[in-house]
Amino acid sequence: MLNRVILCLMFTLLIFSANAQNTYSTRNLQQLSSEELFLYRQKSANLQRRGEIVALTGGVVGLLGILAGVILTDNNTSDEDSDFLVATSAAMITAGSIATIVGFSFYMTGSSRINRINKIQFTNSLRLELNPGILYSSHNHEFHPGLTLKMSF
Repeated sequence: MLNRVILCLMFTLLIFSANAQNTYSTRNLQQLSSEELFLYRQKSANLQRRGEIVALTGGVVGLLGILAGVILTDNNTSDEDSDFLVATSAAMITAGSIATIVGFSFYMTGSSRINRINKIQFTNSLRLELNPGILYSSHNHEFHPGLTLKMSF
């Protein structure tokens, strides 16, 4: 039963991850305006910053848990206090490790998204388009085929 629940959670996370990757895909980013790219870049920078904070906080909590465990082994305390301190130390190490892993993955995701957006903004800095068009001649009041050159930067 537990295996099925874990498997369902993994598939749910996979669906959300695939959807997020589609949002930040190169094809989708190329179709966005510069304002929308700036908004996506801000969201990615916030994700990267939050990842840094969570990873650093998790590392500190994990190290404090290790330090508490070392101090616990050096001091002679009663069995009741010792059991509580061991459980607290183990919980701090576990929570710190998980927070560090999650924070690091947030940081890496934000960094890769920022790099992808920067690459799109750099390649889209100068774009030339040549489209068919129609020219109107006011002299003889006729339409003539022509070309339209559109340059955006």
